[in-house]
Amino acid sequence: MTFSKRPTAGRYSTSRDGDRDMMRKERHNIYSYIALKVLLAFGVVVLIQALFFIVNRHILHPESTDEWTGLLWGNVIFGMATLVAFLLPWLVMLLVPLKWRWKKGYRIATEVLYIVGVVAILVPRAANSAYYQFTYRLLSDEIFSYLGIGGQMGSLMPFFLIDYWYAWLFPLLILILFLFLNSRIRLAERKERPLLHEAAATVGGALIVWLLLRGGFGPFIQPDDAARFVQPKNTALVNNDGYNILRTLFTPELKEVHYMSDEEADKLCPVVFTPLPVAPCEEAGKPSRNIVLIVVESLGQEFMGCYNTRADADTRTPFLDSLAQHCALYDGRANGKKSIEGILAINTSIPNLMAQPLANSKYSTNDFTGIPAVFKRHGYHTAFYHGSYNGVMNFDKLCAKIGFDEYLGKDEYMSEGLGRPEDYDGAWGILDEPFLQYTLRHINSYGDHPFFAEIFTVSSHHPYPIPDEHKGRFPESRHPLLKCVEYTDYSLRRFFEEARKQPWFDSTLFIITGDHSGQGLTAEYNDYDGWYRIPMMMYDPQHPQGCRNALIVQQIDLFPTLIDMFRFDEPLITFGNSIGRLRHVGNQVYFGNGYYCLVRNDINDTTRHRIALIQGHHEEGKPQHLDYLKALIQQYNNRIINNKLMAQ
Repeated sequence: MTFSKRPTAGRYSTSRDGDRDMMRKERHNIYSYIALKVLLAFGVVVLIQALFFIVNRHILHPESTDEWTGLLWGNVIFGMATLVAFLLPWLVMLLVPLKWRWKKGYRIATEVLYIVGVVAILVPRAANSAYYQFTYRLLSDEIFSYLGIGGQMGSLMPFFLIDYWYAWLFPLLILILFLFLNSRIRLAERKERPLLHEAAATVGGALIVWLLLRGGFGPFIQPDDAARFVQPKNTALVNNDGYNILRTLFTPELKEVHYMSDEEADKLCPVVFTPLPVAPCEEAGKPSRNIVLIVVESLGQEFMGCYNTRADADTRTPFLDSLAQHCALYDGRANGKKSIEGILAINTSIPNLMAQPLANSKYSTNDFTGIPAVFKRHGYHTAFYHGSYNGVMNFDKLCAKIGFDEYLGKDEYMSEGLGRPEDYDGAWGILDEPFLQYTLRHINSYGDHPFFAEIFTVSSHHPYPIPDEHKGRFPESRHPLLKCVEYTDYSLRRFFEEARKQPWFDSTLFIITGDHSGQGLTAEYNDYDGWYRIPMMMYDPQHPQGCRNALIVQQIDLFPTLIDMFRFDEPLITFGNSIGRLRHVGNQVYFGNGYYCLVRNDINDTTRHRIALIQGHHEEGKPQHLDYLKALIQQYNNRIINNKLMAQ
């Protein structure tokens, strides 16, 4: 029996010996071929979205039938827009009615573009299925600059592959399934059709592609349009990382906004901070006290008994809880979810209200004032201590820019000859206990010279190292981060035990906060309010009477607070406010996945928290709160774009 070399469309192709291939199906109609391949790629998008949701279901939880419906429809809109964006070269090459479409080399080229496009969607979403629980953010074009930052990814990769096996194993299985099914879809030899039919099909196909890419007949969909389908906190379930990377890559990082006149914005949200007047008996800026600012990696209020007083609270910070009894304790809030965002907010009073960290964006060369620069101008020695390897996330460059005299990291620790190989955690840097003791030795070398020392710990971070000498001291629990928080708390206890013996201790103000919160492990800390709750503790050995204040104090409030406390005659641009001037109303502002959020509390108001959101065409909150937020965004965007972050 013989068969025609050109099979009929829709029938199974055959081999020369007449055996039927029951799996492979060849198509003469190139448009049905394109549609089938697009549907297959969409299946990949659906599967990787499902993996993302399953892994992060404790963070992202739709709360109503309407939201579930919006979630499904939103995934169709964003999924198709993502596919068309990544497969656009492939689609153009196949839709344009050229004879080349039927040549073998041309078809191989289009097949490569197709597979590369699907993999480019799959990989970032798979990676962020694990990373999202740390940042609560979609990936943006920042990922390209981040990959170029100095680091030790070789030593970290084994930890990632073992601890987050699901982020590569399941996507690999999805990819294998995709490649297998894709190999079954073949384009047969060309079948002649009238030119008019080809032209009509090309125009129709182009129109469909255009509509899918736009997300419908309206304006092009933006990443923040995901909030049309679900609550803003759940937008990561609708949008996806590939689409977010593309949109942030080809759109301005910030746009000028004009919600109101500049005069009205200045009135609603003044950002020029004027120091308090100095009394005649005072000398402005005279060195009187030292500062030790301790920023604890991933330390959230969730792990601290001093913030969770109920009987079943699971505290992991016994030392900090005891110290809190002698501190001014505030309801601390972070202004970002990444370390580089937190360190910048603390030291410059600039929150991160954009998809990329400001310190790693094109605006990083802007002029702005930092806490260490101010203290340096008033006779202080300034130093930043971070146990991680030098160059990580460009911290060393940032520290030099904002005025630190010294940056001391893993390299300096090991080069001074006192470090042991076992002090290195094998991943991020020097373990907290030995590195904190190192900072003490270094601070002691200042003698009587006043100093501003900032210490950023590393151990309470994946891969959650505990030194061998302490194995068994900190019991395993529901999450490995908890035992590392306990280890860091123990390391801080040892630090303060030794610091109390030093002559500079009594004349030093200690501030303890976090760079951002850790993963929320309970429902209370997996919502708008809980995602950013960090400690804000101030300990003055000369005045050890503790006081608890329910006022929200955000990271960007620290800089103006210190300006007031030390009576420095330093006007500055600040997006926060001094604690002493907050009176009974505290604010926190942050940027989520395409939305801005303001959290405001009035300690005299039983309702306490007010959330205001601006999300494209979606607003929630009292008008006066929205007006304040709009004024702040206007000040922020326009000043950063025009490099106006320095007080005149």
